[in-house]
Amino acid sequence: MELATRLEPTAADRARWARYRDYLAFWDGRQWDARPRPGETRLTLNYARALVRKVTSVLFSRPVRYSVPDSPAAERALAQLATEDDWHGLDYAAALDTAVLGDAAFKVTWDAARRRPRLTTVDPAQLVVAARPDDPRELVALAHEYPLAAGAVEQVYGVALPGLGPDGRVTVREEWTDATYRLVVAGETLHAGENPYGWIPYVLVPNTPSPGGVWGESDLADLLDVCRELNRRLTVLSRILQVSGNPIVVLENVTASEGIRAEEGAVWELPEGSRAYLLDMLSGGGVALHLEYVRLLFQVLHDLAEVPRAAFGDQGRDLSGAALELELQPLVHKVERKRRSWERALRQRAWRVLDLLERFGGADFGGARGVEVVWGPVLPVDEERAARVQVALVGAGIRSRLTAARELGALDPEAELARVAAEQAALAAPERP
Repeated sequence: MELATRLEPTAADRARWARYRDYLAFWDGRQWDARPRPGETRLTLNYARALVRKVTSVLFSRPVRYSVPDSPAAERALAQLATEDDWHGLDYAAALDTAVLGDAAFKVTWDAARRRPRLTTVDPAQLVVAARPDDPRELVALAHEYPLAAGAVEQVYGVALPGLGPDGRVTVREEWTDATYRLVVAGETLHAGENPYGWIPYVLVPNTPSPGGVWGESDLADLLDVCRELNRRLTVLSRILQVSGNPIVVLENVTASEGIRAEEGAVWELPEGSRAYLLDMLSGGGVALHLEYVRLLFQVLHDLAEVPRAAFGDQGRDLSGAALELELQPLVHKVERKRRSWERALRQRAWRVLDLLERFGGADFGGARGVEVVWGPVLPVDEERAARVQVALVGAGIRSRLTAARELGALDPEAELARVAAEQAALAAPERP
């Protein structure tokens, strides 16, 4: 299939990359529309970053676990790789990408030197994709183009590039379909042939994808204007307070102001018919009006971000557990929406890893690919109460011990139950004389 070789950036791709740059600049604190005037000071309260980090922390409150009902061996293999290669850290970094940019991507390949799958994150700004016309979620071709140092090309691909020093940079382009794979380095084709995996080794994670689209939308999209206005209003309020702390002296019918200073113990001699007074910028309730407007902006910001103040430990009043859960419902709903988008990507990633382990690593999982994603709790959990609930469900025959152990956070529930059974058998065995 030659579609990948013809896959070039479109106007929509360039617009997407421009959005990425704008969102990254906003995330980094460049939130003012115009340049400051000479001597002008500005406040930038990067509240958007705090909100995004809060949601991401709740989304991945605990490492994701994987259940493979048809193959405990496959489940243990996924748990081992997730622990040893820190998939949780990769997931958190990718979740920040999805929240800030609107998209993230993983690459799943086989590392022959380590004899295990390699999982990495990929900059979505380096990707161009084509999807099925009738199913935008299914990729049929992908091109990945990125810069790489010449020395790194030799290290990764085993190809020396004469004429370039080790620090010289070249462009690497990978083109993938389910059937074909092409590698082009510095304009030279190093490989063009069959795809060794039989599937495209990339997994996209769109953030709340738009209907009929491949890519997602940034969490910052609705916050830009409010955050900019908040910066402007707090800057104005800061200037007012600064001036009020350094009073302005107003002189009437005075032609010279030498020696007149607003300081403690100062004595002024003014001509007849003139007067002097301090300009009070705090009179008339102006500051209170500014503060009320700032409070309104904060309320709008929290509503648009779906992160109540209670998520920061500031509910302003004593609430029961049920009332606090109700207060946090907007955040819970937002996280659940995100998890639905992530589950598809995590399942795709997991079955690719299992396929690599069977095809190249010599593992035997019986072809099991039915992976279920087990999330940590969204809200803090009373572990003692949760344990009582699981014990009651197991005792009533409604839930298995394996599921109960998984719900209570056991990383390897099969092994944990096997150890419990072994301990019980050892305790029940009669002691030898």
